[in-house]
Amino acid sequence: MIITPEVEHKLATKHHVSRDEVEQAVRFSAFRDARWHDHPEFGRRLLVRGLTEERVPILAILRPINEQDGIWECKTARRDL
Repeated sequence: MIITPEVEHKLATKHHVSRDEVEQAVRFSAFRDARWHDHPEFGRRLLVRGLTEERVPILAILRPINEQDGIWECKTARRDL
């Protein structure tokens, strides 16, 4: 998964979520729910709800880079209430 330095900074300062937490929550064995969302401005994105190793619920919004190879870009993430 790709997380740019700018997004990583936003995750930490705005949403108080670390790169590790996002990566843990979107692993195949950790996610609880995933669905496509077509946003009029940002295009097609995958909304993934998952849990960290400490069972913290996370909602991540991922943009497909190469679905076949499993390459995704995290656009944002937050703790899921």
